Amino acid sequence: MIDIGPLIYEPTKSFEVQKLSEAFLESNDELRTGLSQCGWCYNSISKVIPQTNENFWSGHFFPYIESTEELQVSLNLALFGFYKQAYSSLRCALEVGMLSVYYNINDDGHTVVKDWLRSKDTWEANTPRADKIWKILKKNSNIKKFSDKFGLKKEFDSLSFLHNFVHTKGYKHSNTLGKLKGNYQTFESDIFVEWCKTYQKVVTLLIKLHILKYPISVIEYDWSKKIGIDNPFPVVNIFEVDRIKSILPNEQFREIQHIANHDSFTQELFLHIKSIPDMTLDERENQIIYHDKFMIESGLGFIEWEKKELDLLKHFDDDSNKNVLKRIEFLRSWAVENNMMKPKMERLSESP
Repeated sequence: MIDIGPLIYEPTKSFEVQKLSEAFLESNDELRTGLSQCGWCYNSISKVIPQTNENFWSGHFFPYIESTEELQVSLNLALFGFYKQAYSSLRCALEVGMLSVYYNINDDGHTVVKDWLRSKDTWEANTPRADKIWKILKKNSNIKKFSDKFGLKKEFDSLSFLHNFVHTKGYKHSNTLGKLKGNYQTFESDIFVEWCKTYQKVVTLLIKLHILKYPISVIEYDWSKKIGIDNPFPVVNIFEVDRIKSILPNEQFREIQHIANHDSFTQELFLHIKSIPDMTLDERENQIIYHDKFMIESGLGFIEWEKKELDLLKHFDDDSNKNVLKRIEFLRSWAVENNMMKPKMERLSESP
């Protein structure tokens, strides 16, 4: 290791902590499944934030993206034994994730987010405080109704302790987390378990806020039969709804479904989508093949694309797997014939 001064928190110590962290998760199915389900559920939320010709590339989607990255950073820090910093990143993920709903609350996020997005040196461009965020969020009738019944604000307040790690409120919120331990990164199972539980609380709160803003996301319907995989609407697949349902309390999920069934905009959009003629099987297959060809040609190359497709097979049923395998063989022939096996950058470097 190069000499960059006196280091106690050496990177090599983190590698040892990572091994212990992963071994701990391997032996704890409930904890590992909880983290995985929350991660996939929040990934599905990306679909419910509308992308239109007016707001595309406007920055209205940036708070959500930033929150997902903070969650990933927090997970990495926790696995490496940097628990204080992992908690701090959870706080950032929570705040910026709430901004995703805050700035889009009136469906004009593409306009109101601009000054904040550009980091302008003005008071108006500052990240709003929590009390202001909640004041705006509760102007949405769905969020207010649900919060009044189930205490969303109290749920947020229960996570206020995360602030203490940002500002190091004493020994308990320092790098030692109030424990008699080595003054370097070590694996601490009890702290890691608490971090995992907090991670899940943060993610579930953010999911609730998003689906209350966009309640069509909990309607269980086979959208693909209407528009295939190029879905322009803020909806998620049935299996994704089931996954979201699995991490929320039954009573709360039923309440959100009730809200969706009585929300006028949601029902108007739902009826509009249902009125679209069903796609034929050939139309849907051609759409998928067109999309896969684009992915292969524009970046991945067939070999890497195939690895990803085969990895996804475990999420599908047998009939779906047969269709995927048949499609892979068709695209293999196409890729060989058109020299699309390797990633685009490799193909370009090899061209005369």
